[in-house]
Amino acid sequence: MPEQPPKKKDFWDIIQALGPAIIAATVGLVGGMYNHQQAQLTKASEMREVYTKIMTERESSDNAIRAKMFEMLFNAMFAKGAGAAAGDTDDFGLLKQRVMFLDVLSRNFDTVDIRPLFEDLDSELTKLIYSDNLHTPRERGQYFGMRSELRRIGKNLSLKQLNALASLPGTIVRRIIILQDKDGGLQAMSDDAGGNTAEDPIPIEVKAEGIQDGMVEVSLEYKKAKASDQGFKAPAFMITFYDLPYIDNSVIDKDMRVGVVLTKHVSTSDLERFRDQLDRKEIKDYEDLRDGGITQYAELRIIKFPAKYTGHRDRPYLSEILEDLVEGSGANNLKASPAR
Repeated sequence: MPEQPPKKKDFWDIIQALGPAIIAATVGLVGGMYNHQQAQLTKASEMREVYTKIMTERESSDNAIRAKMFEMLFNAMFAKGAGAAAGDTDDFGLLKQRVMFLDVLSRNFDTVDIRPLFEDLDSELTKLIYSDNLHTPRERGQYFGMRSELRRIGKNLSLKQLNALASLPGTIVRRIIILQDKDGGLQAMSDDAGGNTAEDPIPIEVKAEGIQDGMVEVSLEYKKAKASDQGFKAPAFMITFYDLPYIDNSVIDKDMRVGVVLTKHVSTSDLERFRDQLDRKEIKDYEDLRDGGITQYAELRIIKFPAKYTGHRDRPYLSEILEDLVEGSGANNLKASPAR
């Protein structure tokens, strides 16, 4: 019987023969990839733990240093005259030291409410500046320069906070100019061209109620509330250079907070009295305002930012926390807290 020629193996025969080897290679490859992935996850987890530990220790160390510094500054400040008797308040060296203390505090503790310390010293300096019968013109000029420095410190602190809040999504900042003419008339003007339209990004009308040295009284009229309530009375506020938008803000509506800061004040009556304490640009500004019949000029910044932002002295209500948790769990994603 003739021999049968060997049957030629087809593709499936080859696959069947190599099957165990392919399976073993696949299992090895998948196992290797899995092990590599687990190693990467473990490494990433370890890196996160190290980073968290470093940041926690750094924050703890920084807080400890700041707390110690805060204690030392306050002890030194009150020991050397912050609580001195009124008769000692015209000590120029002591007053200068208090200004320096407040400058250091504002640079290192910008979230601490130190407004009362600023306003108390500002009030003392103002009395000394205009005490014509008690001090020489030169001394009063020195006090005027010192108060200008104090107000610069307060303004820088408020603008620092204002700029930080301005980075929040949905935040709008507008400049308001307050003018008082020689007849005592007051006028408030906004540099926002769309301020009187239905699409006003800040639906707040700022009205000037009064202005004096370094203080401006304004009322904030919420247009929506006025439209729905004819008896609506706009709240009034006294604004100084030491208002801090982190702290001194108001919830106007469920989705809106508003803060106002004073960034400039000029009283043209000071031009001749304290000309030596002003630089050329300031003198030019004073003269332009005086020649235009303006006796007092002020610039404000009004900022509107999300109401959900929790300030440094605010505590969210329990109902709000529970509402966020319920909404977040339904969407499998908790709401992220706004930047601070």
